[in-house]
Amino acid sequence: MTVMGERLPEAWMVEWHRNSRVEFPLRRWSFLQFPGFLLVGYSALTLGRLPDMLDDGGWRFLAYLLIATYVGIVAMFAWQFVTQRPILVVDHRGIHQGRRRFMPWTEIGSIGPVSGPKLARQLHVYPKNIWAKHLILTQQHVNDLQTFQTWLQEVLDEQRRTESPRDDNDSDRRRTH
Repeated sequence: MTVMGERLPEAWMVEWHRNSRVEFPLRRWSFLQFPGFLLVGYSALTLGRLPDMLDDGGWRFLAYLLIATYVGIVAMFAWQFVTQRPILVVDHRGIHQGRRRFMPWTEIGSIGPVSGPKLARQLHVYPKNIWAKHLILTQQHVNDLQTFQTWLQEVLDEQRRTESPRDDNDSDRRRTH
């Protein structure tokens, strides 16, 4: 079964109108892309020197540290590969990237253009507050960032249209009381 990020925007819109929520799990094949692909070559070179480092008494601590680091990195990648986390979620409240990064619709100032080289494209979501951090969305969740940018802009415009009448009614009520 294909993940949401590899489907067409029509599927995103159907899911959006059905649940007011679209989840984009981590795409499994995105691990083979840049920069992970470059790390594999460097790791192979370093792992080839580990037996010599373990034999030499002065470098033994560094060798064990490298082994622990590689085990930790492999465990993290395996966890992400199996669970497909962190998940990018677009819902009625805003955009969630994993558990810690969240930007509500009311805080979004603009959605920037897609930038970067073909294998490392990024989409920036800028907040209204220029001092706040912006979200950086990558191809790890969505295959076609250009289409995703267009779809996200439509959702943002829709959220702004639905927010505006409610805000106007609230301000009218405040003036009459």
